[in-house]
Amino acid sequence: MNLTLAWLPLVAAAAATTAEDLDPMTVTGRDLDPEAPRAVAELDRADIEAIAPTHPAELFARIPGAWVTRGSGQEHLTAIRSPLLTGAGGCGALLYLEFGVPIRPPGFCNVNNLFEVDLVHAAGLRVLRGPGGLGHASGGLHGVIDVRPRDPWADPVNGVAFEYGSDEFREVRLRLTGRGERGALGIDARYTDAGSFRDDEGYEHGFLTAHHRFRLGEAEGSTLLSFAQLDQDTAGFITGFQAYRDPDRRTDNDNPEAFRSASAARLISRLSWLDDDGGERRLTGFVRRSRMNFLQHFLPGKPLEKNGQVSAGLQFDRVRPLESWTLEWGLDAEVFDGFLFEVQDRPAEGSPFLVETRPVGVHYDYTVVGQRAGGYLAAAVDFGSRWRLRAGLHGDWIRYDYDTDLAPGNLDDQGNECGFGGCLFTRPADRTDRFTELAPELTLTRRLDRARTWLRIARGYRAPQATELYRLQRGQTVADLASETLDAVELGAAGRGWADWQLVGFAQRKRNFIFRDGNGFNVSEGRTRALGVEFDLEKALGGDLVAGLRGSWARHRWDFDRALGGEVIESGNSIASAPERLASADLTWRPDPGWVLQLAAESTGRYDLDEANLRRYDGHLLVHGFAGYRSPTGWFVDLKLRNLGDERYAERADFAFGSYRYFPGPGRSLFVQVGWRDRP
Repeated sequence: MNLTLAWLPLVAAAAATTAEDLDPMTVTGRDLDPEAPRAVAELDRADIEAIAPTHPAELFARIPGAWVTRGSGQEHLTAIRSPLLTGAGGCGALLYLEFGVPIRPPGFCNVNNLFEVDLVHAAGLRVLRGPGGLGHASGGLHGVIDVRPRDPWADPVNGVAFEYGSDEFREVRLRLTGRGERGALGIDARYTDAGSFRDDEGYEHGFLTAHHRFRLGEAEGSTLLSFAQLDQDTAGFITGFQAYRDPDRRTDNDNPEAFRSASAARLISRLSWLDDDGGERRLTGFVRRSRMNFLQHFLPGKPLEKNGQVSAGLQFDRVRPLESWTLEWGLDAEVFDGFLFEVQDRPAEGSPFLVETRPVGVHYDYTVVGQRAGGYLAAAVDFGSRWRLRAGLHGDWIRYDYDTDLAPGNLDDQGNECGFGGCLFTRPADRTDRFTELAPELTLTRRLDRARTWLRIARGYRAPQATELYRLQRGQTVADLASETLDAVELGAAGRGWADWQLVGFAQRKRNFIFRDGNGFNVSEGRTRALGVEFDLEKALGGDLVAGLRGSWARHRWDFDRALGGEVIESGNSIASAPERLASADLTWRPDPGWVLQLAAESTGRYDLDEANLRRYDGHLLVHGFAGYRSPTGWFVDLKLRNLGDERYAERADFAFGSYRYFPGPGRSLFVQVGWRDRP
């Protein structure tokens, strides 16, 4: 922890400085090269305000190649150029950043990561599709999501807003900004209390973000403090073929006892300064903490899980322009300490086998202390008048020191053997695991008059998660896992002129995919392959009309054969929960500076529900509307209509344990927001 705390006095030192006209600060992860093209989609503040999201899925529908599905409340699963990944191997394939810093350390991902960042108050959202690239740590396998907080100097807004909507949705938002001789401070806060169309489902969700900008000599600095808290009454799947269409069944909650309580806090402090040659240096320190308790209602015995982590680290980045080329490099290090505790307080219901193999008591109680060190080096050279070549290498070293407070083995918490061949859970003996990975990247760019084309070859990777290594089952004593790697080739073009457009084709292959085999063992022997095309188009039609159209077509297939107990993976079969087609469109009209009217549609194509490709969800089409008015005095009113056609659809569908399972989507919903905002 001292690693980062030593950096924090710089924040206090800023109080003695004089802030002149600070320029807007844009941080896009670790990669500082603005000339490096790639498949990136961005939503700015105006986009976010016109969508007015109540859930991350509403924003990511506007990102080509991305698919976020709602679970219960604020729960969700996220896919970028991938299927929805669940279970072993289902977490850690994406890298989530806030202000360019990963929101969690390696090994301690949360599949619901987006409920830990305030997307509504963000200044922008940037999504990199495909391998994370240079400077991005373990986890940037399929993509990187970077949330940019509001800059209080560039966007000095003050305001308050109240929103009320269907299913007892209530939200209050507060935005404050102070600017003076010593810098600028922005505070954004919001609190949501929401019910649901389903029985015994609802949540309370709160955010607080404080962003301070300052000058320290010739350097510019920022300190960001963010906090999130979620308390949720959870509803699980409903079962039965097309149960989401049944007007009674879709409102049921078969797990009224389920809940989730989670919190996350992060402190980031950064200094950035220029050399005499115009090169940039950047030093960043950070501290993170997260906690979560939730009832595993989907397991027999419904055990309670508690988990958490505290971590700290430093990043340093350097860009040095030379005579005919540019050199970039960076170093980073972090330490982390995490834990997981699982306890079952009542006997499992069901057969004698279930009761015996899932005993009352503590199942897991372990800690993992770890370190990560990494760095990257890249060089870019222009040749001719239109060509640019950039090549680099990123490396990561990760160490986990695992320690269990219970007796290792396939035993209950008293050290007794379970009947029927042993307890469901197995605790490995204390151990240390290390992972070292290298990820190369090469990009060749051709500049045209009003466009650019590029060829990118890159690798992404992710180290195994702590739960995959140490939360074992059915007698597996050691999980000898390798890091997952993904190699991708991307050919793209983007331009401006008659429209803003981007077209990208990609092919990728993943190795060492982690999954649970037919014996219930965690193994890293899977392989997948994918091929796809993505497009993004925005066109001004005249008369203050702007049309947007984006989407993707992709095939995700297995590249190996394996029996999984209840299912069989066959090479060439489509991977379950991977729509071939995703698309969205919107038409926005701004007849004058005060009015914004938008009609939007999102389409999810059909997808397979099992690995044998025998069962399928047919997909759906949703239409939404938005109308907003901003008065010259700062008052505003927004009206949002979701699912105008009252479509009966599934946010997520799958087939498991012999049943069709669905998270039903809400019907037609109305939300009204009233507020005041003072923005120069």
